[in-house]
Amino acid sequence: MCQSRKSDVWVEDTSIASIIIQLVAQDLGLGSCWIQIRNRNFTDEVSAEQQIQNLLNIPQNIAVESIISIGYPDETKAGFDESKLLKERLHSNSFGKNFSI
Repeated sequence: MCQSRKSDVWVEDTSIASIIIQLVAQDLGLGSCWIQIRNRNFTDEVSAEQQIQNLLNIPQNIAVESIISIGYPDETKAGFDESKLLKERLHSNSFGKNFSI
């Protein structure tokens, strides 16, 4: 597995970039799906990262955090039912202070 030598926050940086890609796709009317690669296995002997590096000819010194699939959505999901929101788990400005919506 690749170890980053230039940044100790590469996981956070790539996660932020991935979410921005998903937001832009949404803005363009496209759907997307985050596919976790880092710290996942393809088989018992091969990591998901090694599999993707081999499949896409990515050098081993370049880490793979995730893959974002983008396409036209096949369905529209209903929004979350806010009546099922566990509001007691929300806090405002400090743990223990109830958050009101």
